Amino acid sequence: MPVIFDTSALIEGDELPGGIESSISVVSIAELHFGLLVAPNEQTRAERAVRLGLVEARFPKPLQVDDRVAREWGRLKAAVRQRGGQPRNRIADLAIAATAITQGAELVTHNTKDFKIIEDLVDLRTP
Repeated sequence: MPVIFDTSALIEGDELPGGIESSISVVSIAELHFGLLVAPNEQTRAERAVRLGLVEARFPKPLQVDDRVAREWGRLKAAVRQRGGQPRNRIADLAIAATAITQGAELVTHNTKDFKIIEDLVDLRTP
């Protein structure tokens, strides 16, 4: 089964065993750019710039948020709300999860607690 890396796994630089098809969402690129731009100091900014460069080199064609992803993203947001959660607090996570679902992929994340409310809707995997 293919996998989609969540931003948390990209930050940690996780690797999977060979032979596993892996991708990322364009949303993770946005999150990494944001982290770079708000770095609290030059050292952190430099480290984040290196990480972003490595991620962009490894995944030169991140998966886009297309109409299929958008519909699934809306469904996940509704599920979070119906289950008593706050979908606005999980916008990026839900978009990445929607990408994984539409690709028939497992979502690799360090933050399984972020997906607890929808764990029955997305296949999660820890690195």
